[in-house]
Amino acid sequence: MIRLPATENERLLSSVILVFIAYFGLNSVFFAFFGEDSAQVPYLITLSFLGGMILGVSFFLWTRAAADGTPPGSVTSRNIEILKKALSDDETRLIDLISGSEGVTQDSIRFKTGFSKSKVSALLSELEKKDIISRERLGRTYKIFISDWLKK
Repeated sequence: MIRLPATENERLLSSVILVFIAYFGLNSVFFAFFGEDSAQVPYLITLSFLGGMILGVSFFLWTRAAADGTPPGSVTSRNIEILKKALSDDETRLIDLISGSEGVTQDSIRFKTGFSKSKVSALLSELEKKDIISRERLGRTYKIFISDWLKK
C-alpha cells in the first residue's frame, strides 16, 4: 500500500517529482494532438509547465492538510503535556516540532525555530541524555524521533 509522505522533506520531493511527471505527460499529450510543428508550441509548453506547477503545489498543500490531522507515529498528547511541565521553554518548542512530524531533520528544526546550529545541537543533546528523543544519522545531519517509551 502506498502511504502519504510523512515528513516535510518527503512531501517536497514528492511534489517536485509530480511536477516533472505532469509537465512531461502534458507535453507528450499536447504534441501528439497538435504536432511538433504547430505555431502554438510555445503556448503548449507554457500550459504544460503551469499545469505541472498547479498539480505539484496542490499536492504539497493537500499532504500538509492530511498531515495536520494525526501524523503517522504521533505521540499521545497526554504524555507530551506531562513532559512539557519539566522542560524549559526552548526544549518544549523542540518537542512540539518533533512530536508534530516524527523523523524531522535537525536542519529543518533549526530553520523552523530560528535557533543557531549550536543551540539546536545542545538542546537536542540534552533531550537525548534525558532519553526523550533519539537521533539517527542522515548524511551530515540527524533525523530526530521521540523515544519509544513516550509513545506507549
